[in-house]
Amino acid sequence: MRNIAPLNKITGVDAGGTVSLTLPVNLTYDKIHFEYSGVTPSQIKNLKVELNGRTLTEYATLQDLLNENTYYNREVVAGIATMHFVRSEVKSSKQPQLVEQRFFGLGTAGLSLAQIKFDIDAAADAPAIKAYAEKSAASAPGWLFKRRSFRYNFSAGVNEVENLPKPNGAYIAMIEIKKAGVTSAEFLVNNVKWREHIPKTLHNQILKQNDRTPIADIHAVDLMLDGDVFGALMLDPAINDMRLRIDCESEGQCEIVVHYFDSYANSSF
Repeated sequence: MRNIAPLNKITGVDAGGTVSLTLPVNLTYDKIHFEYSGVTPSQIKNLKVELNGRTLTEYATLQDLLNENTYYNREVVAGIATMHFVRSEVKSSKQPQLVEQRFFGLGTAGLSLAQIKFDIDAAADAPAIKAYAEKSAASAPGWLFKRRSFRYNFSAGVNEVENLPKPNGAYIAMIEIKKAGVTSAEFLVNNVKWREHIPKTLHNQILKQNDRTPIADIHAVDLMLDGDVFGALMLDPAINDMRLRIDCESEGQCEIVVHYFDSYANSSF
């Protein structure tokens, strides 16, 4: 049975403060909703989910979470932000769809601590934040999505990124290239092209045809376009070269966001 209830162990809600939301352990979290006012999504920074003190997933700002929800065509309304652990975009050709979507729920049984942390900008007017959870039956942490961020300085022209982490046994579902002026990208694994350069308008149209919403200044290399987890890239020791070749019209900082998923019990990162 799914239970929907407030989460009351939240501290530090103040301009310039560091907020900590402690999740009661043992249940499985399907979604966590934040209701916020007196602060903008861009003023909520360094958002992290931590299990036993280890970072599970991270967002530079709450706006990044809202953009992710928009990309997957999840409902987005002003003043509410939702973390989706159960993945409604996952589809299956092998077993009931709900089974695979719930496969990624945030189980907390056996953990000593589960927290969500973030900072509030000192310029926030009068921040007020409440949290609510959709919870289901207890389970231990299983296969979980992990969003990780890496930053690079780009020049105008072709830029290569060849040092993204390749944790053994993990999968890559999507890579986001966050920078204005990116026109196309290649993704190569052991010199095999998983994605090739195509016109930006066609790239965005393909996203739309697969129920994705392109986000301005984000180029998504989505390896699970049809929702099939088996389309993701499995990382193993046989992969000795993995790189992006990114066409960019202007220089400046670029954030590369990698959406991994792996088994929490066997994870090394």
